[in-house]
Amino acid sequence: MTRFFHLFALLLLCGLELLLAMAPVAAVAAESAVSDAFTPTRLAEFEQQIQPFVARYCTECHNEVSAEVGFRLDNLDGMVTAGQDTERWEKTLEMLDIGDMPPEDADQQPSKADRRRVVAWITAELKKIGRGPDDARLERPEFGNRVDHEDLFSGQHQGPAFSPSRLWRKTSQIHRDFEASLRLPQGASPFTPRGGEGFQDYDYLFANEATIISMRLNTSNYAAEILDGRMVNPPGPDGKTDRNQRVREGVSRFREFNDLKEVAGEPAAEAVAAAVDRAFTVLVYRQPSAAEAERYGAFLRKSISIGGGRMGLENLLTAIMLSPEFIYRQEIGLGPKLPDGRRMLSPPEIALAIAYALTNSPPDTQLQQAVAAGKLSTQADVEREVRRMLDVSTKDYWEYEINHTFESHREACRNPRVLRFFREFFGYNRVFDVFKDETRNPHHKPQFLFKDADLFVLSILEEDQQVLQQLLTSDRYVVHYTSPRQAERKLEQIRKNDKGKNAEDLQRLQSGRTPVLGGYRGGQYYTTYGFEKETWDYPLEQPFVVPHRAGMLTHPAWLVAHSGNFDNDPIRRGKWIRERLLADTIPDIPIGVDAALTDDPHLTLREKLAKTTRSECWRCHRKMNPLGLPFEAYDDFGRYRDNIYYDDNQEIAGTFYERETRNKIAQRRNGPGLTFTTRPVDTTGALAGSGDAQLDGEVENAQDLVQRLAKSERVRQSFVRHAFRYWMGRNETLNDSPKLMAADRAYVKSGGSFKELLVSLLTSDSFLMRKDEE
Repeated sequence: MTRFFHLFALLLLCGLELLLAMAPVAAVAAESAVSDAFTPTRLAEFEQQIQPFVARYCTECHNEVSAEVGFRLDNLDGMVTAGQDTERWEKTLEMLDIGDMPPEDADQQPSKADRRRVVAWITAELKKIGRGPDDARLERPEFGNRVDHEDLFSGQHQGPAFSPSRLWRKTSQIHRDFEASLRLPQGASPFTPRGGEGFQDYDYLFANEATIISMRLNTSNYAAEILDGRMVNPPGPDGKTDRNQRVREGVSRFREFNDLKEVAGEPAAEAVAAAVDRAFTVLVYRQPSAAEAERYGAFLRKSISIGGGRMGLENLLTAIMLSPEFIYRQEIGLGPKLPDGRRMLSPPEIALAIAYALTNSPPDTQLQQAVAAGKLSTQADVEREVRRMLDVSTKDYWEYEINHTFESHREACRNPRVLRFFREFFGYNRVFDVFKDETRNPHHKPQFLFKDADLFVLSILEEDQQVLQQLLTSDRYVVHYTSPRQAERKLEQIRKNDKGKNAEDLQRLQSGRTPVLGGYRGGQYYTTYGFEKETWDYPLEQPFVVPHRAGMLTHPAWLVAHSGNFDNDPIRRGKWIRERLLADTIPDIPIGVDAALTDDPHLTLREKLAKTTRSECWRCHRKMNPLGLPFEAYDDFGRYRDNIYYDDNQEIAGTFYERETRNKIAQRRNGPGLTFTTRPVDTTGALAGSGDAQLDGEVENAQDLVQRLAKSERVRQSFVRHAFRYWMGRNETLNDSPKLMAADRAYVKSGGSFKELLVSLLTSDSFLMRKDEE
């Protein structure tokens, strides 16, 4: 299905007429294929293989007398293709596939081989009538856990590993980098992200009609900028220093285009060849082949003969920018074919793959030189270049001011896709998507919490030891950071106390306490961490120990990103832990289920969740609620709390901070201060499914939970699985098992080095080998 979408995208690029011409043929072929493949269910197969399985493992609970959750399986119609019981078959398939049926506490469990056999049979029968799982949907990252975790790390699967030959659509970040590198006007991004939670860049994404429309709108502006002007150092031709005015009109930065812009007659062959060559190197980062040089050269000459030199060059640039190579990362596998049918990526493909694995930019000079010298064709060559690119410091990023786009640190963050992995894995980049009422917390600044979380990650990557464990448990945070150079400059300003502007800070400094130096734009957002401007001794050396915190899951950025608009969301937080760290699967909410909680102001969130303990709900919520409820130690802004406050009507007034806000409002209205009572926050929960019986069990609070998670082998392996998905752009399969295990071993052997994990993944067959899908 994915390959069909890519084909569809290419047809859009080549012309709608071709698509329309092929549509009737494709429709007839598809109809013929379905009718030829359809064979009714063989009842003998059902009676001999499937019915005994259902009777043994399912009907004890799902029968006429005790139909749990209103679901019977004792009277299933074995004639699946008749369509009488399609919905029940689909639900049965879903529960068997994700391992939810039979339940864990059942007396008997089928073997994995038996389960796979029954799942395969039901899937095949449902597909005959156009039902069952949607293969394209299952390619999304949220379905990656459908591959059995124990199987993946069992050592029983030997590969060979490969990724399918593919066209992988570029990202908006790659496109913005292209604009910035050529100083082009920023147009509408033609590459929208996948949307939703999780990884945003997967290889099943394709260029749709919106992509083509955006590209066509952008290309005229890009071509005009390339042909007509370039930025010069100030002052500009008019004497102004404004960046937008510093354009030298009519002078292209590319001499090859200047020679043709004003040509009226037949252009010189050398000039045409030079222009085509330059257009390719600027837009697709390579020399044209002989056939391409001839074809595009003829196209350029034809365009010049019709509309003149300028129009001819515009058409040439537009044609290349609308080509599949400009829109997609081409990973076909053009290297030699192996006996098993796999092909290694060619050196130019490897250079692009490495560059876009770590950066948003095309191959750097060293990668290009390696390709030219024939030194990028083996795994050893790839390892050499990957290690070189990873051998950089991230400290420059710390110096950058907060920027609302968060993608403008082209020089500071040398490998931006590494940092983006952690943003998307933990999901703290969604802190901007959660609306908060500022009257409840006027100091809430999501952009500063986001930057703090970035720096927390980078501080751990800088050490590069026990990375996952540190990310889950470290209490050493970065809060409102300022560099030593900036700190010294601000301290000098405070000491001078020019015109008394810094009197309060000077008094704090003289009392032996460092005032807040992190800049005024953040306001007092650091109160989220429990620090107050009047009492906080600002740490000049960061990261530093922050009380009541342990790792990313207690970081305010993560807590806000996984909260609701007005309250915590233990279900969402528990689901995240279950799926991201425990490699488990939570099915979608069934249609028609009322998932809304009561808005009774007298009840805590834990009390409101009591409705989810009903049998029809608890099957899924038992996997989420016990994991999410320990984080009730923090409110939905990520502020730590010991107690919950109640007003005179026993309505919940929230945290200490909200109590103070309500008090101030009451006093401002010349009324008496409010009185409150408190009750301790219940932060207990439970861990199940860690793969270690010594870790599973009841937990006291969030810190206890994350400490246990950090010790779990299954959690570490799940982290490796997610890194694999992110860098391969697809979900793992059992063929990838040896490479996943090798990456896990590399991480463990190196003492938890994320660089070693990356080197293992980016030198694996899964990354370098391609094979056509059968």
